[in-house]
Amino acid sequence: MNILAIDTTTKVASVAIKNEKKDITIQDEISNEITHSEKLLPLIDSTLKKASLSLNDINLYAAINGPGSFTGIRIGLATLKAFSMINNVKIFSMSSIELMSYKAYIMSELYKNKFKANVASFIDARNNRVYFGVYKIYINSENKICIEKILNTSNEIITDAINIISTKVDLKDLLFVTNNKELLKSNLNRDDILDLYPTPNDLIHAYYNISNINDYIFDTYTLDAIYARKSQAERTKDDV
Repeated sequence: MNILAIDTTTKVASVAIKNEKKDITIQDEISNEITHSEKLLPLIDSTLKKASLSLNDINLYAAINGPGSFTGIRIGLATLKAFSMINNVKIFSMSSIELMSYKAYIMSELYKNKFKANVASFIDARNNRVYFGVYKIYINSENKICIEKILNTSNEIITDAINIISTKVDLKDLLFVTNNKELLKSNLNRDDILDLYPTPNDLIHAYYNISNINDYIFDTYTLDAIYARKSQAERTKDDV
């Protein structure tokens, strides 16, 4: 399985290519959000060349489908949907929140000891707001990772998000992960918060290791973005 995976949800657009025959994964990135529309295709092309593959060699596309930059998400998904339509190749997709939870779990001692975990993931959405979600993650009898949603991805003021989570799960039983540790730490009395953000390489890793793989397979017509909040233009219009 040769896989082309992308993430355009942040200012950094990333591409990872898995060449199964050579057993290598090549990842590269650009870091200017306003040029995603100009630079994504050349980035995909250059990464394919580094992996000694062409687009025709790809058996599966993969994308982080949000939340994050509205423009970036649209550019990334539109690109893969076009590829999917033309080449009749499926798309494996997870949200950044869910993939972050997955990554936090496999980095934890709970995973090493094959214990279950409830993971709360937070992404800084600026202005003291966060995207967040909560997942129950465990290893099944086939040694695959199962992910069950406890709270779907939402966008709230961080204190409200923590209060919402506390109505569903005891906070002391949660593994917390974020891309802005200081923001979360200032609102939680915890020193064990993981600080990370998922990459397309993590997406490829998840494809090979999660159990309910069919829940994450889409095509041109079924793949949707996860915004979890209205765009700035929509919010401005609502305020008028």
